[in-house]
Amino acid sequence: MDRYPVRVEAHRDERLSRWLWLVKWILLIPHYLALAVLWTGLAVLTLVAYLAVLFTGRYPASIRAYNTGVLRWTWRAGYYGYQALGTDQYPPFTLADVPDYPARLRLDADAPPPRRWLPLVAWLLAVPHLIILGALTGVATWTFGNGDLRLDVPLSVVGAAVLVAGLALLFTGRYPSGLHDLLVGVARWGLRVAGYLILLPGRYPPFRLDQGGPEPDPRPDRPARAEPPAPARAPSAAGPVIALIAGVLLLAPATGLGSGGSLLLALDSGRDREGYVTSPAVSLSTTTAALTAENLEIAGTGVWTGNLADVGGLRVTVTSPTGRPIFVGIAPQPAVDSWLAGTAHDEFVGVTGNAARYDRATGVTRTVADPAAQPFWLASGTGTGVATLQWTVVDGDFAVVVANADGSPGVAVEARGAVQVPRLAALGGGLLAAGIVLGLIAVGLIVLGGVGLGRRHTEPPTGVGPPAPVPQSPPVPLGS
Repeated sequence: MDRYPVRVEAHRDERLSRWLWLVKWILLIPHYLALAVLWTGLAVLTLVAYLAVLFTGRYPASIRAYNTGVLRWTWRAGYYGYQALGTDQYPPFTLADVPDYPARLRLDADAPPPRRWLPLVAWLLAVPHLIILGALTGVATWTFGNGDLRLDVPLSVVGAAVLVAGLALLFTGRYPSGLHDLLVGVARWGLRVAGYLILLPGRYPPFRLDQGGPEPDPRPDRPARAEPPAPARAPSAAGPVIALIAGVLLLAPATGLGSGGSLLLALDSGRDREGYVTSPAVSLSTTTAALTAENLEIAGTGVWTGNLADVGGLRVTVTSPTGRPIFVGIAPQPAVDSWLAGTAHDEFVGVTGNAARYDRATGVTRTVADPAAQPFWLASGTGTGVATLQWTVVDGDFAVVVANADGSPGVAVEARGAVQVPRLAALGGGLLAAGIVLGLIAVGLIVLGGVGLGRRHTEPPTGVGPPAPVPQSPPVPLGS
């Protein structure tokens, strides 16, 4: 059995609290927040490492140290928490290796470097591992319930094993050793794959579940070299930490600005000569006499229609696939309610996939009075095969109605909506440019912070010795 360069080890506490696992999710919140920042930095720095390997063939040592530290921190938090429940010793807040902590992750000094082409295919090559790990850690759900009351419960080998281990602790005070070995084995597999994806070793991870706390060693470790003495005064981590957090926090507004600018540019590119942006066609049909879109509440139109030209137009076009005369109109909601009172009709509520969804308003399926002759329409259109209404929006509560021109039941149309918007190229381009600039600043801060933290934990190449023993503290008498 070959030794894999990413070394994942664990030492289960002999005595574990019966109840602490019930509240560890609260105790781990600070770690979850820290890991959210650290993993964002890992994603950015891994992209930088991919480019470095691809173009130079070298993996920057400071980035390797940072990424290894993030995996190490993740494993400690997971071992304490709901990846294994293997210790009650609270995990430290550090990227460094802590030899006396029950969970450790190390990278062999002689780990093979990644090949220059590996960044192009690492994710693809890892797919078989990800499929198996997904099945073990929970991609399936169990749905049960009736009607509107439904509950989705995730199903996984790891989730079931952790639950059984927790219940065993709660009721018996003992942790089944077989479950511990299984959970550590699954975690070891996942961390090996994660290490491969971020190119820590250039060697493909094995398809095997190495269970148990210690790594299986086909050969003894080389004697560890003496570590150089630590400097008397280590540089402060405050600067890199502040840079990393600031960069992560800037990513959200940068993404928002970039997405908003891209959306506005896409809308502007879809404007026709009159400034309308038209939606895709939606097929609508009903066996009743009318299709409606109701409770369209519009407010604050004066703020933007009064200050911008060619803004505020609404256009609805309906097309009958059979070419029969069709009607479309918009009116205040109370007027439509009065007109269709007691008459069955379908209210359009949305689209799922390519299918429209409706709510049926109860009543009698019958012919309605001549739609076009009603006096309450604010705008309407009637035509053979195609009908269009065009309206300048005002504040209020409105409903759009589609019906056959003679009011008979059985309506089938393709509908398109369009709204009139101003030119958005300048605003969209500005937002996109601001998002790009802010994103570059965020990435720069993340790289600066991550590299700074990585340099603090970069060690000279050394042999990897056997895991340090975990000191056992004698029990403390009550009342001491």
